[in-house]
Amino acid sequence: MSDRSFRVSMVASAVVFILSSFPSMADTVTESFEAKNSHIDMGQADVSLFHYRQSSNLLAQTGVTVHPNIANADNVISIRGATNGVAVMQDNIFYSAAPYSAQNLVSLPNLFFQSSVSSHKQTNVSQGGQGSFGTLDFTTAAIGANDTDVIINIETDDDGSPAGGLIVSGKTKEYGMLLGVDYQKSEDDAGFKTRFDNKYEKTDILFKINAASLAGARNPQKTEFSYHFTDTKLDNSRVGLSENDFSLSPSSRYAATQLDHEKGKRQRYALAHQVNLSGSTMFTDFYYQSFSQGGQETLFVDDQLINRQLLQQLSDFENTPTAQGLITNTAIPDNDFDGFGVQTKGISMYGAHEVTYQARYHSDKAEMKVGQLDYFLDENLNLASQDNRYGISDYTDKADAITSSVNTKLNYDAWSVNIGLGYEHVSVTRELGNNTDLMTAADFSDDGWLPAIEVAYKNDAWLFALSAKQAWTAASAGNSQQRAQEALQYQLALQYQQGAFVAGLSTYMHDYDNQHVTCQWGMNCLPFQDAAQMNLKDVSVNGVDVNLDYNMTFESVSLPMSLAYTYSQAEFGQSNCDILVGCYVDGEQLPWVPEQQLSASIGVVMGQFSLVANGLYQSETGSTLTPGNYGVDSQIKIDLAAKYQMTPAHEFYVRVENLLDEDLVAKNDQMGMLQQTELTTFLGYQGHF
Repeated sequence: MSDRSFRVSMVASAVVFILSSFPSMADTVTESFEAKNSHIDMGQADVSLFHYRQSSNLLAQTGVTVHPNIANADNVISIRGATNGVAVMQDNIFYSAAPYSAQNLVSLPNLFFQSSVSSHKQTNVSQGGQGSFGTLDFTTAAIGANDTDVIINIETDDDGSPAGGLIVSGKTKEYGMLLGVDYQKSEDDAGFKTRFDNKYEKTDILFKINAASLAGARNPQKTEFSYHFTDTKLDNSRVGLSENDFSLSPSSRYAATQLDHEKGKRQRYALAHQVNLSGSTMFTDFYYQSFSQGGQETLFVDDQLINRQLLQQLSDFENTPTAQGLITNTAIPDNDFDGFGVQTKGISMYGAHEVTYQARYHSDKAEMKVGQLDYFLDENLNLASQDNRYGISDYTDKADAITSSVNTKLNYDAWSVNIGLGYEHVSVTRELGNNTDLMTAADFSDDGWLPAIEVAYKNDAWLFALSAKQAWTAASAGNSQQRAQEALQYQLALQYQQGAFVAGLSTYMHDYDNQHVTCQWGMNCLPFQDAAQMNLKDVSVNGVDVNLDYNMTFESVSLPMSLAYTYSQAEFGQSNCDILVGCYVDGEQLPWVPEQQLSASIGVVMGQFSLVANGLYQSETGSTLTPGNYGVDSQIKIDLAAKYQMTPAHEFYVRVENLLDEDLVAKNDQMGMLQQTELTTFLGYQGHF
């Protein structure tokens, strides 16, 4: 930790100690500011008519950086240059089954079940290390207030692929229940020279049941149990096409990858309890979740990791197969992740002030087992298994984390002072099994402080907030130096609101002592490198966020419009080379961070008809010193949706994704180029009873 980090920690700690008898706000000014500028209500008119189940365009409206991916696959997100220490939350609980032991695991919830999504781009002292560098927060649909509420959605695309969802909820005087089911399926021709399909199938189930206070209870309270199940299978390969082949048929794959796929099964159980005491409110959550991951991915040709030269060999063989054939090698992951925890939060009122205390115990585990299977690709472009599966990697990572915090907000007329302090202790281990000669066992612990202070002034339509925070995330078991990720975060935020017009401006600086990088979007990694964590010293991230939101209303027409623009200058602080990032030089832009991202939406609502377009623009990414990694040129993706509200209960809609029919690049690394969603039209119906 740098000297200046230590000085900030000591000052914030001392102030919190002096004011510990004063109250603090549950949401700080900065978090309230972000809630207004980064919050997406899935029910608002210009969002709901898209009926997305997943969308990079929608997520970008929250201000996070959304890295492109192939159709139906979850997107990697980063926040102000950070990929580690960023947490995806759902109903205030980690969405990942193992956020500490598997920091590069990518998983996002089905938007059909969500009522809102928002982001926080600075540390939140109550969140702890995972989430210290930002969070993407989802809130699931609540149990309706009526005796019975039913939402049914059915849609199909221009290839006839179906999707359908149902949410049924009901409430009595003391009890409520919700059951949601969603199913998606598609098949698309994927062969470059042969015929095989990319298949996708996903099933989601959400169940909730709650109970209010029992008769005679001394304090009002509410208890809710929830269960979430997801089962996904997606034909997908890390191997793309050569640049020339991509220009000919961007949605295709080589025959060598025809058996590649990924599958996952996720379950989460959660019990939430809320009780209102005299002058305070207590929240408690118990949760357990698991995720099993499997599939098959082609990574090697003749036991050599595929690079641009071997990719060209695959292309040449695809176009001119020979009797000699090719030997390919596939990785067969069989991974299991699970985590459980308990967290509690108390909010106490003292006049105009509040104090929030929070604590959490979390434990998770990642059991990683990767096998290998060899195939012979013959002159007819068919694959034949050569031998039995054999192991190439077997290890288990475990982590335990204890987090506590106190957050104070003092309100004095137009002025507000927020002071918070968080603490986290993390213990991690790595146990090695067979075939781990290139890996190292681990057993260490670390702890860190997360102080925060901010001052705000609000006068009529204006809000000004200045904050200084310290973010900290413990090293994972794959970090050979066992160095935590640390940064000082400074932000000046301004907001103006007048009627239906809201404008926000944030200028920020994140000054890293150390930044973590794991195998992620744009990187070419061996199986054992998936759990490696590298350290980048003295990274600096400076930038500006601009948010505009306005709903222009006339007698019978309204024009909703919004804009979220991010400029990021994210630079390396030294020159070096490592096994994940490659080579880089001091002052060069982080290759996974686009300098500019613009998300915009504009529409027209006229009686029963609505028409809205949204777009996502990202400037180029890539590294000049490591050609072929991260290299995606600037691109724009525009979606269009229209709906007809036939009656208050029935609506029909059409959605067009990638309206401009651009050959959008999802990935461009050493293993080739992959395409995002091609031009696709969806027709659908939604009923609400």
